[in-house]
Amino acid sequence: MKISKLPDLSQLKVFLFPGVVVVLISLSGMLVLKPQLTSFFDLRKDLAEQKKELAALSQKEAVLEGYDQNELQNRANFALKVLPAEKDSPLVLVTVRSLIYEHNLTLSDLTIGVGSLGTESAKLKTKAEEKEGVPSFSLSLSFSGALTDLYDFLTAIESTFPLMRLEELSFSREGHSIEANLELVSYYLALPQSLGKTDREIIPVTSEEEEVYLEINQYSSPEGGVFLPPVTSGKENPFTL
Repeated sequence: MKISKLPDLSQLKVFLFPGVVVVLISLSGMLVLKPQLTSFFDLRKDLAEQKKELAALSQKEAVLEGYDQNELQNRANFALKVLPAEKDSPLVLVTVRSLIYEHNLTLSDLTIGVGSLGTESAKLKTKAEEKEGVPSFSLSLSFSGALTDLYDFLTAIESTFPLMRLEELSFSREGHSIEANLELVSYYLALPQSLGKTDREIIPVTSEEEEVYLEINQYSSPEGGVFLPPVTSGKENPFTL
């Protein structure tokens, strides 16, 4: 059997070194340049997102510049007087007593209800809260006076902050004098948890919200201001006067 002659590889030696160099350069490029290219493209992506956020913030800044900061602050403070962010039983108590005194009525009993308890397992809601979904607590009071003063007192309740609503009313009348039992509901509402986040879009004030503000703008404190009534020592229940 005749064996064919093997090719002479000596002539390829001249190409061996350049080939090895090319392979080494390619490997080093993959090991060194690839992470750099990845970082470069990630940086470009981050810069694009930051430009997008900057454009959104610039737009928000332009919108905010159209508002009067002092006016917004005054509106927010007034809204919190009408609808407090926390349950403020003492303020409601002294407000009701002040209105009673202001309208020449004689208070015989005033009791503040428990309202919503802190834990979900022991949640106690008022009828108004179950119906309207807004946290509230009730007040029960008994008083006497003139019938016309009762009408004025009920009108004042609906235009005095903090926000209160008449729930139940019963009274007996003798001539122009009455003895009445009244149940009121006072509301409060916690502030949103996400208030003030920079990534949130600014929602302009709607016409409906403007109407609500104009309506609550009619609310005021009692004409004579609120005052703390004298309480004798030894009271077991501070919410019953």
